[in-house]
Amino acid sequence: MANDEYAYEIIDNEKDARLCAQLIAEEFTSRHPITLFDRLTTRSFFDDHSWPLLTDVFDEKLSFLARERSSGEIIGTIIAGDLYLNREKYPYDTSHPPRALPLSDLYDELIDRFVRSDFNQELKPNTILHILVIAVRGDHTGNGVATRLHEVLCEQARNSKGFRYAFVRATNPIVQHIYVNKMNGRQLTSIDPATWRWKKQTDRLVYPYRNYNDEVIANILIKLISDNETE
Repeated sequence: MANDEYAYEIIDNEKDARLCAQLIAEEFTSRHPITLFDRLTTRSFFDDHSWPLLTDVFDEKLSFLARERSSGEIIGTIIAGDLYLNREKYPYDTSHPPRALPLSDLYDELIDRFVRSDFNQELKPNTILHILVIAVRGDHTGNGVATRLHEVLCEQARNSKGFRYAFVRATNPIVQHIYVNKMNGRQLTSIDPATWRWKKQTDRLVYPYRNYNDEVIANILIKLISDNETE
């Protein structure tokens, strides 16, 4: 365990799931650059993004929380699922109507690029762990919580279901550092939101993030099982 101050648990009940979704909404709407750019409220982010995202993968039991032992408060969470199941439920199709938030379509395009070009293999169940989002309370950052959440998640995915890889779209330089430098991940396709063209747009902006001037969003692939290991 990274620090005895915290306990790390699978999210396995609705009460904790709601608290984790609320934590994600609060942290993303207060600190995440592209969410700030979109001017999303905490309530709308919870209702339209973090809660649906978590409930969609809840039954897979691949999402974790970090709890401060002294207070019992949830101070961090990481949400993940099987990329194969995600693509089965939500196949990418540019003919579909645009999503309410351009970022959702940008993320879908990055996943499609990963599947078709970066990975370039047939998707199979229990092969690629899709890390969807991670959030840690601001006053607990720097304590190793984010790193440990990734460790327990990847251990669970590899040891209980045989996942060979983890895939993530990384927007935060700190999280990118964890994936590339601490987890030996490989950065693949990246998109600068400022130059991204919204292919599903109708009467809205073709370049919705043209005034965005923060970090690029990158696909990162991490090996969970080395080449000399057996499944």
